[in-house]
Amino acid sequence: MKVPKGFGFSIAFIGFLVIVSIFADFLSANHPSSQKLDQFFVPPSPIHFFEEDGTFHVRPFIYQRELTDPLDVVYGEIKDKIYPLDFFYKGHPYKLFGLISLDRHLIGRSQEPFYYPLGADELGRDVLAKVLAGTRTSLLVVLFGMVVYAVLGVTIGAVAGLMGGWIDSVLMRFSEFVLALPVLYLVLALRALLPMSVPFWQSLFLTITIIAAVTWPPMARGIRGLILQLKNSTFVEAARSLGGRPIHIFRHHLFPSLLPFTMTQTAVAAPIFLLGEIILAFLNVGFQDSGESWGSMLRSLKDARIITDFWWNLLPLVMVFLTLLCLNLLSTRLRSREPNDQIMRI
Repeated sequence: MKVPKGFGFSIAFIGFLVIVSIFADFLSANHPSSQKLDQFFVPPSPIHFFEEDGTFHVRPFIYQRELTDPLDVVYGEIKDKIYPLDFFYKGHPYKLFGLISLDRHLIGRSQEPFYYPLGADELGRDVLAKVLAGTRTSLLVVLFGMVVYAVLGVTIGAVAGLMGGWIDSVLMRFSEFVLALPVLYLVLALRALLPMSVPFWQSLFLTITIIAAVTWPPMARGIRGLILQLKNSTFVEAARSLGGRPIHIFRHHLFPSLLPFTMTQTAVAAPIFLLGEIILAFLNVGFQDSGESWGSMLRSLKDARIITDFWWNLLPLVMVFLTLLCLNLLSTRLRSREPNDQIMRI
């Protein structure tokens, strides 16, 4: 079977995102929410090895920068003194895996002038640190979203397919009703009913739940169709004749046959959760502007000058594009491996 182009790149990039999300704090030179208003829209810090007089330094260094043109936001380097960069230096504390307390970072400075590898935003916050923190948030949304989506879709589809009768009719008519609703407006309406300012983990849970609440019908209808196709098959009838209970038959005989479709449909839904989180945050109804979401960073792109003059703030947009591309390639790969006769919606 032909492998879609870019599949290897997708696997490598997703692996890269996982590593980055785990070690985001270690790789960040500054705290993602740390503000330094006198460094607003400061460009990426150039690394030097040679001084103005040609003196070479093995240890990389930076110069202090000052705002030379407030109107056009132009910074100039003060080259009368060098400031070496520190490796594995002691900076802001964080917890690795949420358990291990650490304060070491890969490269940067613990004192002014601070090191901004990819510049700063309008509030003087490290763009790279925010993007790394946003990577962790986005992967959590996608991962937990896929789990909630699969559990919700399989449960509703299994109940409809196994119970039949009026329960099946009610659930399928309700799924058609959800499919007919304008998803974006429904998501915004559901989010508007909930508190705006909530802690990070509560915001994460609410975001995932809201998106899953409007995206489950394709999974449920597919599972229901496959169960209707399989429940009268020979091996199911044999298990039923031997006294197998419905829950036993579903768990040991039906669910293994449903697993390929479940995995494929879950992978197809993964980009929806990423896009949903970004849209909610962009419209200021998702994660608040704390540097922990790609969507909250993209809100600043409403200003056209940021796109033209402060290009380093486009990094989250690049990350979103690459991540969506890789997720779609992976879902295409899973679709190509699934037999066509298993994809049946009734």
